[in-house]
Amino acid sequence: MQKRLPKRFIEKGDSATVHHLFEDLRKANKTLTLQKRRLLEEKNALKRWSEDLHLLNELSKSVVATLDAESIVLTAYKKMQKIVPHDILSVVLFKPKKLWVLSNVTLDIEEVDGIKALVMSAVREIADIPEDTAYKTAVKCLKRNKSETAVDKLCENPLKCKGSNGLFFPMEIGGSRIGALQLIRDSEELFSEHQYNIISMIVSTLTLALRNSEVHREVQEMATTDSLTGLFNKRYFCEMLTKEFKVSMRYQTPVSLMMIDLDNFKEINDRFGHQAGDVVLKEVSSLLTRSLRDIDIPVRYGGDEVAIILPETVMEQAFFAAKRIKKLLEERPVKFGKDSIQVTASFGISSSPNSGIKTVEDMITTADKALYEAKRYGRNRIGANDQIFTHDNAYLSPLAF
Repeated sequence: MQKRLPKRFIEKGDSATVHHLFEDLRKANKTLTLQKRRLLEEKNALKRWSEDLHLLNELSKSVVATLDAESIVLTAYKKMQKIVPHDILSVVLFKPKKLWVLSNVTLDIEEVDGIKALVMSAVREIADIPEDTAYKTAVKCLKRNKSETAVDKLCENPLKCKGSNGLFFPMEIGGSRIGALQLIRDSEELFSEHQYNIISMIVSTLTLALRNSEVHREVQEMATTDSLTGLFNKRYFCEMLTKEFKVSMRYQTPVSLMMIDLDNFKEINDRFGHQAGDVVLKEVSSLLTRSLRDIDIPVRYGGDEVAIILPETVMEQAFFAAKRIKKLLEERPVKFGKDSIQVTASFGISSSPNSGIKTVEDMITTADKALYEAKRYGRNRIGANDQIFTHDNAYLSPLAF
């Protein structure tokens, strides 16, 4: 049974004891308040992490659902806005040499160049790459409004942006750096530690997705590209010519086919050797690739023969394209060691729609016949079975130019 203090003791009280008890209670209350505040902060932090991880999961599903690099970067930019608000995202890949700049506000050419300089400067600090300006840049501005903010100051002197409104992450996989990611805000608000950590996780996901995209692209190239010349192979040629021909037949849009055969190629091999022949094929293929439009499809058709599919191109346009290529070949002898090998070619052209061409096979046969005529008339000529070149006896029919 608990003993009670004498009434006189309680009435009289012990002021020192009461004071100590009060201080203990005050400290305990303060400690409980701090703990409650910490628990509330931890609860909010966990809630924020839960929400961000949910968004991160959605982002991961979206970027791995496609193998197209453009779609991956654009999707990541839009999804990241919900997790870590920012104004400019730039992603650079070392292979292929590609730089994406995605912005919330309209950027002019000088601003894009400034951001590109910023990214490449930061990249050179983490990777041994030359000061190369050959990176293909894709710019996408999601809004048309112009913002007079820190972005403008950044673009005036981009190399000074290292901290307050910028984050930089190298993109690494398997110990190899494949590129980098840069985030920029148009305000002075610092990125928080939580935001830094969540972006680090996003970068890992994005790196894997872009690497998968690049592997897929390389596999596709191996399946559709000739290993010696870098041109498309005959399998790809058949697929694309069939596709373009069907479009031409359905919508009556023009498409032309140019067949090119190097003149006296066997003599080049016999005189200079097969290695020289390979060099000639490579150089001619490189010249063709540089001189054609992005929509044109150059193909190694077989041996020393090249085919070029020219979408949205009528016969006259194809003829003048062949004439330009013919002149380029004549003016650029191929260097092989100390030797200079003069290269010429014969050309055959066919076009659709054409009343005499009803199938893909007809189109190839027509171009082949025109090529044969060009060789029959002395090589280094352009042949085309089409009446447009026969008026006023300006050319022979079939054309042999």
